[in-house]
Amino acid sequence: MKVLVTGAAGLVGARLCELLLEAGQRVLGLDALDGQEPQALQAARLAGARADRRFAFCQADVTDAVGLGREVRAFRPDALVHLASRRDLVWAEENPSGCYRLVVEGALAALRACRDENVPLAVLGSSVHVYGGSRAVPFREDDPCGRPLSNLGAAQRAMELLAAVHALRSPLSVSVARLFSVYGPRQAPHNLVPALAAAAERGEPLPVFGDGTAGRDMIHVDDAARGLVCLLERPAPFQVVNLGSGLTTTLGQVADQVAYRMNVRLRLAPRPPRPGELTHTWADVTLARDGLGFTPRVELEDGLRRTVEWYRERPDAYRA
Repeated sequence: MKVLVTGAAGLVGARLCELLLEAGQRVLGLDALDGQEPQALQAARLAGARADRRFAFCQADVTDAVGLGREVRAFRPDALVHLASRRDLVWAEENPSGCYRLVVEGALAALRACRDENVPLAVLGSSVHVYGGSRAVPFREDDPCGRPLSNLGAAQRAMELLAAVHALRSPLSVSVARLFSVYGPRQAPHNLVPALAAAAERGEPLPVFGDGTAGRDMIHVDDAARGLVCLLERPAPFQVVNLGSGLTTTLGQVADQVAYRMNVRLRLAPRPPRPGELTHTWADVTLARDGLGFTPRVELEDGLRRTVEWYRERPDAYRA
């Protein structure tokens, strides 16, 4: 099997490439390397995949439909996994046109390339932000998702609807993965767990949005990548699947575990919530379990332990 992965230098994309290579697949990774994360960090994430002769990398912007089509035509993949995006609520609020261009036009370019080059299967990465102001928890995939709270959530929901139309009007099989709060080793410094660990390392109060009572469904990057592999292995004409842990924990509890692992006394530094921040996230994972045979393997306590241990010994590329 040959798989093209966009957003290959991202946290989930890089881990997915590694899992596919370990399974004997050929992989072409695409990423714009556009500076939203330090390039040294992205290069470090890709180092393991690059060491495998079955992996090739191309620096490309997924919104360049002509260029993407050319790469798909040359590689002739059996499946395309589209993860190129930017899950940044502040950026999306300040740059809504850029958000819609990246999320919607990027997905459109990927779907059209699959259609035009006869790629039978596409997996698209969405996120928990599509649920917006839904009051029905845990979040189920049949939620209408009609109350977005952010530009990011609205753009991702538009992308999902676009994908449904393409699946309806072509032989293309489309799976949409709604990723919840992904964490783990090699995550960029501005994300929740590394930001907490960095503050603890400096002896500062640990930053959390709000008062620490907001809930998050945390899924380890290894499980998130495994869930995407399951979607490749069990395609459907069209499906939307939550990839979360099926559990929820508060930001304060996450901070408490990080403080314990960093051997510091817990002190919180509350910050104002970001625009469009969800107060509570919790995935119903019934479809993933029953339809894909997917259950998360990494429990939060163990995942945070692994992440903090990695953080304390992290290479220089991750110290920016």
